[in-house]
Amino acid sequence: MKKMISLAMFLFFAVAAAVQNLESQKITQTVVKGKLEQTVFAGENIETIRILYENTGFGENYDPEYKEESTKLTDNFGLTKRWTKGPICEISGQMRKDIAAGTYNAYIVVKDDEGNLAKTEFTFIVKGKPIPSISLELSGRSGEADQNVEAGSSITPIVFDYEGITSYSVSGLPSGLSYNIDEANQKILITGTVDKDIMSGDYEYKVTVENDAGGTASQTGTISVIDCEGKTDIEISENETQKVVAGDAIKPVVFLFKNVRVDENLSSFNTGEGSLKGKFNYSVQDNKLTVSGTVDENLEDGSYSIKIIVEGENNNDTAFASVEVTHKPVVTKITVIKNASQKVTAGDSIKPIVFYKEHALELVLPNFPGGYEHIENDDTVTIIGLIQEGSRGLHDIVLSVIGPENQATAKATIEVIPATMTFDLVEGSDNQTVVAGQDIAPIVYQYSHMYSVKGNVPANLKVEQDKEKKQVKISGTIDPESATHEYTYTFELTDYYEQKMTVSGKIKVVASSSSSSRMDSVGSSSLQNDKPSSSSTQVASSSSSTPIEDLSSSSAMSSGSYHSSNIVAAMPSLEFSYANNELTVVSPNSAMVRVQVFDLMGHVVETFTESATSVKNFSLAYLTKGNYVVRIESAHAVRLAKITVK
Repeated sequence: MKKMISLAMFLFFAVAAAVQNLESQKITQTVVKGKLEQTVFAGENIETIRILYENTGFGENYDPEYKEESTKLTDNFGLTKRWTKGPICEISGQMRKDIAAGTYNAYIVVKDDEGNLAKTEFTFIVKGKPIPSISLELSGRSGEADQNVEAGSSITPIVFDYEGITSYSVSGLPSGLSYNIDEANQKILITGTVDKDIMSGDYEYKVTVENDAGGTASQTGTISVIDCEGKTDIEISENETQKVVAGDAIKPVVFLFKNVRVDENLSSFNTGEGSLKGKFNYSVQDNKLTVSGTVDENLEDGSYSIKIIVEGENNNDTAFASVEVTHKPVVTKITVIKNASQKVTAGDSIKPIVFYKEHALELVLPNFPGGYEHIENDDTVTIIGLIQEGSRGLHDIVLSVIGPENQATAKATIEVIPATMTFDLVEGSDNQTVVAGQDIAPIVYQYSHMYSVKGNVPANLKVEQDKEKKQVKISGTIDPESATHEYTYTFELTDYYEQKMTVSGKIKVVASSSSSSRMDSVGSSSLQNDKPSSSSTQVASSSSSTPIEDLSSSSAMSSGSYHSSNIVAAMPSLEFSYANNELTVVSPNSAMVRVQVFDLMGHVVETFTESATSVKNFSLAYLTKGNYVVRIESAHAVRLAKITVK
């Protein structure tokens, strides 16, 4: 053995010479992979073993070169070994196929820089590879293994089932018979017609099978041949074998016969038990019997026989035609029969999609842009569902069905129209006047296709969202200490496509106790009839830009006219505003309020008498466009002003 430059490593078997050097106190050994003791079958791979050696004195990254003139590991086991950085010794590979079962010991010896040795032992327990099982049995669809046959006649086909073989042989058959193998169905078949001139006697045959591991099995039988000169017989002349799909017509099978009496009913010809099922016709011309017709459509895959038995005066004879039947294909189908395409707005329900299915055993449900369910009947599947908010574009609803032999799919298409977010005022006013300490008239918005809402409302008021009704409501009581002030509230709305919209409104707060100077200020405020917003009727604030002509008077006016010359200053306890053709009256205390509307000629156009607490609204939108004078009267004050109806 050659020496290594700086580190000597050796692999020995237990039969090697004893190690004479001292045991190393430096080197450590660690099994980093595999096991030092393994059980393995001959011809199979061992689990790779890797052993790390440290403190050899030559550095952890040293990559030693190991050489031997004769590698016993390879010679004995057929394994391989190699050294890698570390240094690590690796043993791997496949046990020799021909190694005898037994226990084998080996070890690795490593030297340190002082020449002392470290030894690692390991063991292989080798087992002989088991012999695969092998079998050969007479098939359930077979003639008898032992048969009597007249010379020139056919035997009943003999079929053997086998398993786990790699080769076979058949010997001893009388001339005229043949054998073949059906590897797809694992069968060995003996068929044919015994030669007419064969010598009578018993012919013993043997079928033998074998596998690679040396396993064997065999079956024997006897064909007894009888001399048949002048006998009744029948044999096949056309289409002895064929393949056909269940439900289809066979190729006509022609039998040749002799010494058979033929009558109208063909009473000398019979079909044997187990013959091919179907609807067949039998016709005779000269010495030929022709069988034609259709195979039963319900037959399963398999090999079947058309068997004809003929009866003679001295003997009977039988002939077989072999028909390989493949079952009738079952075609699974699915189609869309209702609402194959449609347009739907996101968030809405689809029109039910109806699929028609044939021969389906299992459904593979589609992807759907939302929540849905399927209703399955005998031959239909109906998809109903609700399109998810935020969906858009084209969506293919593909329903798959799995049948006995194939899978089919059908597709419906849904075009999802992006939904438009709405946020409409349905109750209350988004521009109202409220006395401090009083409740506001609840403001209710109805929304659709809204993902989220953020609100900013005056203190003491609350915002409630009813997701079931899809409503947002502002309600509550104004702080009693609030001074006269106009608040603007806002909502930031976000739809399912992350588009945003802002909605706002105004709440004018009037202090609960007002000085005469503040009342005069209100009395001489501006009124404006603005164009209504799309979502609500708006009430203008006291800072509107249109000047008001204050016509307040201390004297009561007649019910039929008024006289502007009698106007004097008053100390009103009423406040009012006018916008969007709506008159809003604010009364600090509960009182009866009378409102009269005059044209400019002094004639009464409309009169209202209502009980007012806090805020009372009067709509004048139905009046003819033009200028009017409005008179507001309570038990304590009278207000008079000029307005314009637009």
